[in-house]
Order: sequence, then structure tokens, then C-alpha cells
Amino acid sequence: MYFGYNNKKGWMCMEYRLETLSRTSVLGVKKEYGTGQKAQEDIFNFWMDFDDKGKKQELMPLGNNQLQGLLAVYKPHANGEVHCLIGVTNDTDEAQWQRTELSEGRYIVFDAKGPVPESIKKGMEKINRHILPTLDYEFRDAPFFELYKEGPIRSEEYITEIWLPIV
Repeated sequence: MYFGYNNKKGWMCMEYRLETLSRTSVLGVKKEYGTGQKAQEDIFNFWMDFDDKGKKQELMPLGNNQLQGLLAVYKPHANGEVHCLIGVTNDTDEAQWQRTELSEGRYIVFDAKGPVPESIKKGMEKINRHILPTLDYEFRDAPFFELYKEGPIRSEEYITEIWLPIV
């Protein structure tokens, strides 16, 4: 499905679909932020540190491919904190890693096309400013996540999936 909107520069489209996900465990490296704003400001540095320390190479072989690729899972808390975990889907106990759960249920999935991280920033702005206010979906209190599949993340054709939990 496509959602079209006018952004004063002309009509824009963003592809989305609905998916149902069973309860999914994600294993990886977690970082806690005092606010969502702090998470947004630091997420690039978190990814760089994750990559520089070779965590991607350590985690990828542990993935069970329930969702193929790396996930960035964001879990907002009532006190304003946001916990972010970069990892892979995995159902086994691995003591050296941290774990979070993705709730079972429906998700609206948007495709953010283009080089990372610019495409994510632009995609989230489009979703929050133009799309969500007009769609008739209620959000669940559950983590949301980005899915990064293998491929050239700096390419204009690269697709990052943004998964938002809905009722």
C-alpha cells in the first residue's frame, strides 16, 4: 500500500504494509537514555560504537532469521526513558548479551528508502507529521523497531523497515 501526501513541494509517497508478528526475542547491546530526545541525538554514536567494537560480526551468526538483519529496538518507558537495543532475533540464552522482547501482534511497516541515517530521519518525519495523523490506527504500548537488512546502507535504493505496533 502507498500513502500519498502533499508536502508543499509536490506529492510524496511512502510505501507501507500491515504485518502480524509472533512474540520475538531480540539479543544484542542495549543503551538506556533519559529521554527520547537524548536517544535521537546519540543513536548515530551508539551505532558507530557498536560497529567499531565488532558487535555486528559477533551477533549476526547468532540470529535465527525470524527477522533477517539487524534490528534497532526502541522501548519507551512511562518515566520518559527510552531503552535502545541493537541486535538480532534469537531464542537461546547467551549470557554476554542483553535481551528484549517484541510483543506479539499487528504492526504497520513503513519502507524508508535511501541512505542511512538520512532516510530514517526523513521517514520518521514523514510518518509523524503527514501519515500517522491521517491513518485510522491505534498504537499499542509496545516497542517499535527498525529493521536493517543486508545491503549497501548508503545506497539511494536501500530500504530500512520501520515497524510500529498497532492494535
